[in-house]
Amino acid sequence: MASERQSNIELCRLVSIILVMLVHTTGTTLGWNMSLGAYLLEGFTIIGVNVFILITGYFSTTPKKTSLVNLAFICLFWMTIKVACRLNFGEPLSYKHLFFLTSSNWFIPSYIGLLFFSPMLNTFCKYVSSNVLWGGVIALLIVEVWFDLLPPKPDVSLGTQRGYSVYSFIVLYLLARAVRLYGLPAWFKKISPYIYVGCSVILGVVGYFLSVKGYANINRIVFAYNNPIIIASSVSFLIMFEQIHFQSNFINHVSKSTLAILLGHSAIFFLYKKQFKYIYDNSSSLQAVTYWSISIAIVFCACIAIDQIRLLIYRPIDKLIKTKIKNNNIFEENK
Repeated sequence: MASERQSNIELCRLVSIILVMLVHTTGTTLGWNMSLGAYLLEGFTIIGVNVFILITGYFSTTPKKTSLVNLAFICLFWMTIKVACRLNFGEPLSYKHLFFLTSSNWFIPSYIGLLFFSPMLNTFCKYVSSNVLWGGVIALLIVEVWFDLLPPKPDVSLGTQRGYSVYSFIVLYLLARAVRLYGLPAWFKKISPYIYVGCSVILGVVGYFLSVKGYANINRIVFAYNNPIIIASSVSFLIMFEQIHFQSNFINHVSKSTLAILLGHSAIFFLYKKQFKYIYDNSSSLQAVTYWSISIAIVFCACIAIDQIRLLIYRPIDKLIKTKIKNNNIFEENK
């Protein structure tokens, strides 16, 4: 892993989380009966989760004892806030909320699964040729698309769940490793912004057309995370930031709260579904965009501010853990 955070990629990581927040204000909140503008917003923002996983693969990762403890502490901290929010607003609460087992918390267990597979993936990427790596990525993607994305109701399930799965994360991880190790053609890098915009517009227009024609349910396939168009859009988005070179201590510090922003805004997701639907139904387009932008900016900044408390509390815990742990690697024997 890189010894120093690359601010351009860290900025990409932060933007990807903002995109996740935005996508939750459209299809997730409004359903599939949306205006063209809302569909276009969905098209531009649906890449958020994919980009986040691509960045993980871009740098590569491996589960460390300290990093898993830190992840557990982040989840515990924001789980507490989530429970408090649900109790305060009289929302239903079950034990599943305490262990990230609800459908809205699919990301955490899938990401943890990816972490435990990462040592094998890293070893594979290290010792195989570029042709084998790229071929493996393409093969896995073809299998995923054929058995999961194309059939509306497949009789065979690989557990890929249209991108909401460890399998899909593994494909994205290997794709990002291939991009980092062997690069992409110069022409792709040059036109990456146009690829991102083009793919986003196609998704938005197709989604709106299907909705108007009465085939809105097909949009579950159009906007699936493992849709090759969305994957291409995600890669081009990452490449756009890869070509920007700058360093910022502020960006690097704020990016430490990226996961906190994801968990924090998820903690009040029930408010998203109520408030953004109300804004959409009772405001003009300009008013809706203004209210959405302000609301997301407030939540984004609030999550970062609250997470500074988490970072402050965890600092002495982190120092203590590091003094107690002699071998930080999980899958290597003590030497």
